[in-house]
Formats: sequence, structure tokens, C-alpha cells
Amino acid sequence: MEKYIITTDMTADYPAALKDTEKDFHIIDMAYVMDGVLYDGKTNPYLSTKEFYSALAEGKTSSTSMVTVEEAKEFFGEFLRDGYDVLHVGFTSALSGCHESYISAAKELESLYPNNKVVVVDSLCAASGEGLLAYYALRKRDEGATIDENAEYLTELRNHIGHVFTVDDMNHLYRGGRVSKGTAVVGQALKMKPVLMVSDEGKLVPTNTMMGRKLALRTLVDKMVAKTKGYDNKVAFIGSCDADDDAEVLKKMVEEKFPGIKVYVGDISAIVGSHLGKGGLTLHYLCEDKIPFRF
Repeated sequence: MEKYIITTDMTADYPAALKDTEKDFHIIDMAYVMDGVLYDGKTNPYLSTKEFYSALAEGKTSSTSMVTVEEAKEFFGEFLRDGYDVLHVGFTSALSGCHESYISAAKELESLYPNNKVVVVDSLCAASGEGLLAYYALRKRDEGATIDENAEYLTELRNHIGHVFTVDDMNHLYRGGRVSKGTAVVGQALKMKPVLMVSDEGKLVPTNTMMGRKLALRTLVDKMVAKTKGYDNKVAFIGSCDADDDAEVLKKMVEEKFPGIKVYVGDISAIVGSHLGKGGLTLHYLCEDKIPFRF
């Protein structure tokens, strides 16, 4: 079988229960700044999940930056030096400039490692949706697909990775430019919970605003049910922004609707969590299409 590594970003929020079981799979570190302090996992360790989301809940702000070309070259180069090709599943280009960094790094590495290559796939996915696409890339490699066959497969499959999510604090969506300040203020006062989806272009699209958390969670599952007809979902991913109790409720709701499904719950890292805030929840699955819809 062709020898290649599969890589992805921290933004993929790959479930810890799965990550340690995967072979030849690596995740590139990404950095964030909170209250003027840089956390990059190298010079300064990341905050724990509890510490990070508690800080956000206290009103502290966090900002993120894209992976640079030099960082991508260093990351990919490690595997090329060992004689591997690399298939990278990257964060949606609609929300970050990381994709261009990966493409530039791959081109610059061509002359240094002429016998090996880096193939970059724009996932058009976010959070654990990107992680679910990486999961299927790993399974496709297990089946014996070449790196180019796998990249072609992922380019098709990325349009069938469903994303639905909700947040507990609309102010984070306002800071990210997803809703107006007036909408955020009124929504918080009325305890409204927005439901959003990721489009086939990899963009975040608000679809519903629900009265209360329980209805928002039910809406996530209802949207999954509506979009998955004809698709055999043996696996689904849930991402949690320090919302473990609600993540467990959401997991049980999915299991009730899809008997036999394996649902993996993982922490949403600070990179995506900076924009969702404490209490954010995401749900990901195979579906007919990623066209956002209301009901």
C-alpha cells in the first residue's frame, strides 16, 4: 500500500477517544492569544478546556491567527524527510487563510523533496465536521486508497458532511460578525439560542433562533434527521465547548433517532471555541447536502 501520512488542524477537534487509536495521523498546532498572552503549545502550554472557557465566561477575550507558511513547511517537512507523502485535510478556506499557507508550503517543499509530495484538501468544513472528514480519510486509506484517490474522494465527500451547531452566548457571534449587536442584545435578554449550519461554501449561516436551550438541541437533531435520508450514519461527532452535560443529552437524542450509531463527543479547542464561547455545541454527520435550511 502507498505510504502516506494524513494530517489535519487543531480546528478539526478530533475526539480524544479516537485520536490515540489512529496510525500515521498528526494534527498541526495552532495558536491563540488571551489577554495579551500567546498560547501556542510550544513556548507556552495551552490552557486546559476548563480554564479557557471559564476565562471566556468571565469576559476575557481570545483571538486566533492562521498558520504561517513557515509553520506549515516545518510541519509537513518532518514527514517528507522520513519518506512519507502527506495528505492534509485543512480548515475551510471560507473562514481562514490557513489553506493558502498550506498550498504555498506544499509548493515550496516540492524542490526540496522531489520524490515526495503534500496534497492539500480544502475541507470546506469547520470544527468536528473537519474532524469527521479526516476520519473518513483515515478509513479510506485503510481500504487501500492511494493519496490521489483519497483526495478525490474527500473533495466529493466534503459536500456531504453535515454541520449544525448552537451557542449559549450570542455575544460571541456578534464579535465574530455573524449577528448584529441589536440581535445579540435582544437574544441574550430573551434567552434565545441560535442554530447555525455550515454551507457548501464552508461559511457559517444562521438558520433558526429558538426559545431556550432544550429546543435548540432538539432542532439540531431534527435537522440531522431531515438531511440524512439515504445515508448510513454509523458514526457521528459532537463538539463541546465545556458543555459536557448538554453534550450527553444531545448524544442520547441522536442515539434514540439512529439506533446503533456510534457517537463520539470531543472538546472544541480554543481555536474554534474563541468564536463560539462557553456552552457551544456542534453536531456532524453524513448527509444529502450542506444547503442550510429553516423549519
